[in-house]
Amino acid sequence: MLHSKLIMGLGLVLASYWAPGQAKGNYDFRNALNNSYVQSSQQPIQMPVAIAMPSLGDLTFSIKGLYNASADSYLAIFTSTQVGKTQKETNRLLQNKIDSIRIKMMQKGHDAELFVDMISFIPMYEVSPEKKLFSKKTYNEIPVGFELKKNLHFKYSDPRELEALVTLCAEQEIYDLVRVDYFIDDIEAVKAEMIAKAQSHINRKISRYGKLTNETYTDKNRIMTEGFAIHYPIEQYQSYQAYCTNALTYKHEINSTATKITSQFYMPKLNKNYDFVVNASMLEPVVQVEYEIKMRLTQKPKAPTKPAPKPKEIIKKEVVKEIFLITPDAQVKEIKL
Repeated sequence: MLHSKLIMGLGLVLASYWAPGQAKGNYDFRNALNNSYVQSSQQPIQMPVAIAMPSLGDLTFSIKGLYNASADSYLAIFTSTQVGKTQKETNRLLQNKIDSIRIKMMQKGHDAELFVDMISFIPMYEVSPEKKLFSKKTYNEIPVGFELKKNLHFKYSDPRELEALVTLCAEQEIYDLVRVDYFIDDIEAVKAEMIAKAQSHINRKISRYGKLTNETYTDKNRIMTEGFAIHYPIEQYQSYQAYCTNALTYKHEINSTATKITSQFYMPKLNKNYDFVVNASMLEPVVQVEYEIKMRLTQKPKAPTKPAPKPKEIIKKEVVKEIFLITPDAQVKEIKL
């Protein structure tokens, strides 16, 4: 009895050692096992960040923010393909599907707009040379059928509408959901809020540095740069393949595991390495706006000193006076004083 309890206890310890944490998720657990150098499920030790000292007379301040903005409207695009023997038949079959979707949208009160985008209308010809037919008037080859492609654009504001739209399209044999775009009506308001927050943060940061170092930074030149980056949900999805599967296939007396299903999941920018985050908690995919401002404080060049003015040279001129006397008989005589 004691021996069986020891075996059971050891089994529980091993199971708890290998079982992935439910809060961690299978995606990270799969990546850890795929790394040959990882010997356990423990995270590597985080090394401290090395902080470099700025050069004398040169300081750079940086503020980076993230804004998670919910979309105001969405655009879902479905591709529909229809083939037929004649041009009229092909167009009529596809138009009936689109009209049916419009009618059901009105009947069920869906808050969505529909726009039909013409993509292509292609004739199809016979591959076999013996079966090719040609027109007697123009001698052009007669198509054996036609292929018509149109895109259905659905614009809506409630993200839950997409499920109903997928159902409506599937009922008409339209299964290809191409993409879903997210739109923000007033992106300038989002940018203005981020600029105001970043400006407040960087002013407080500079003020704190000044108090700690007893500096006023009035003798510094300020150079500033800034930039935005916008990330849409369509850019934030990553592929994911299940770590294992218990399904088996038996063929030609050989057992093999079934093909693992590859899926995708939404992987947004994480709320780290940012000085501030607006709307940090998210439920649905959002538009993520990044903003960064950098300011460099450099020493002002010293004003050149003016040289002392040179004294003016005074030149004294000696005036020699000579007096001459002209006599009545027109003789000139110098008078010595």
